[in-house]
Amino acid sequence: MVTTINGVTKSVIKSLDNSLDDSYTKAALAELRSSINRDSNYASKTWQLLFDKLPKDYLNTDGYLTREEKVILSTLQLYATHQQGNVQTVNYDQDEYIDTVGHFDVQYANKDFFVEFKVIKADGTSETSKRSFKNYEDVVNFMGKWNNEIPNKMQKTKKYSSNLGNSLNLYRSSLGDKKAFDNRFNTMLTASTYDELLNNLRHIIKIIKAGKTPIKINYPKLAQDLYSWLGSEQSRDRIKLQWSQSYYYVDLKKENSNED
Repeated sequence: MVTTINGVTKSVIKSLDNSLDDSYTKAALAELRSSINRDSNYASKTWQLLFDKLPKDYLNTDGYLTREEKVILSTLQLYATHQQGNVQTVNYDQDEYIDTVGHFDVQYANKDFFVEFKVIKADGTSETSKRSFKNYEDVVNFMGKWNNEIPNKMQKTKKYSSNLGNSLNLYRSSLGDKKAFDNRFNTMLTASTYDELLNNLRHIIKIIKAGKTPIKINYPKLAQDLYSWLGSEQSRDRIKLQWSQSYYYVDLKKENSNED
């Protein structure tokens, strides 16, 4: 049996994706949507989806959802909201990666952003540099320009799984005026409770559903990130930063080719 948050969520969603036209699947997705904000008063199909593929370590017997149960259920509810009205799956079920040459570490302190980045040079050696910035937009611009200027012959040293920020970045790039959606994204990041975060996520999903560009989300990765969000304050801040880095990332190579 699969024993990771990512793996369990992927297994459940795959079982739904394989039978989207089936009456049982449609009923299960409808029950997931109707179970939102209903505490533990769920219908039978929701319980079946939640418990059939969960390892014993994830289960509780005291009438309360474990952290694992909570994030997987939350993710399935978000997926069901996104899937409504779509004949094709909205889950990005492939291993998409964002290639980078080197590694960024961004810290925020005393109203300044401090960026430390490692570059693997053509001869195989590495060097570490540091920069500081006053606002996040400058950090994003720097990261984009830095990636754009890396020689193609340099080896790729790290790959990052696609996350929520990557998917929302695709939607953002389709917008002319990005301010309203940026405000919505930033509001989500400032959520102080898990319920507030989920409420903002549902609003965002409804917005991208109404857009002209089909957007898929890596829901198993989202479940993994939500699990981290419910952990320590440090892990929560790390997830927020990862989402932000992906959301505000600008592919300067693609932009330049569009301008030509």
